[in-house]
Amino acid sequence: MTEFYGLPNAGEFWHWTNALHFVLVGLAGGVALLAALLHLRGQEEARRYTLLALGLIALDLFVLWAESPARFRFTHVWLFLSFHPQSPIWWGAWGLALAFLSGGLLYLGKGPQRILSWALLLFSLVALSYPGMALAVNLNRPLWNGLMAGLFPLTALVLALGLAALLQSPWALYPLRLLAGASLLLALLYPFTLTGEAREHLLEEGGLLYGLFLLLGLGTFWHERFAPWAGLLAAAGLRALLVFVGQWQGLGL
Repeated sequence: MTEFYGLPNAGEFWHWTNALHFVLVGLAGGVALLAALLHLRGQEEARRYTLLALGLIALDLFVLWAESPARFRFTHVWLFLSFHPQSPIWWGAWGLALAFLSGGLLYLGKGPQRILSWALLLFSLVALSYPGMALAVNLNRPLWNGLMAGLFPLTALVLALGLAALLQSPWALYPLRLLAGASLLLALLYPFTLTGEAREHLLEEGGLLYGLFLLLGLGTFWHERFAPWAGLLAAAGLRALLVFVGQWQGLGL
């Protein structure tokens, strides 16, 4: 996946903007999913969530462009002019772009609304899935294993539901706590899926923060006023931390 950034697949090459992208793309994909479900159920909130999803997708696409060293060469265009279904980034680029298109048409009330709602649902699922898959395929990064493909979609939904709870949507709290519990369970098991060397690196470089984010996530099950913030901050923190710490390639690589 690093060819997209114009950098060799060695050493540490990501910075805070990349971590921000991995948080924003989860939030954008999750909110787009909620918007699609609200449209399919005919809820009045659908229009508000669609506008919010459009803003988050636009912001994330801007960050994705801005953090690349090749941004002024516009080499990102290859993602839309090529066919690489084996590349998670290719899926992510198209998922975000088509989610924005279908969401924009829904917000404007143009086209077949039911079909567009299903399209937004499908493309939001692609956007939710791609970050974890993009990490999992980096086989020379010992900390990015197959568990990323499950942990990142779950934390993306926690981000979206946490925001929905802050927006006073009464239906958000129960699924927020359910998915937060599932993501915390995966995060708790994650260190045991690593090799000894990789686990030692995780604990040395980010063990304290990792533990703090797990404890913060438990706050999702506390008071209703605190739960959304706990879910949001814990999910965002775990995603960013795994992006940073996971760049390590291991000894001798």
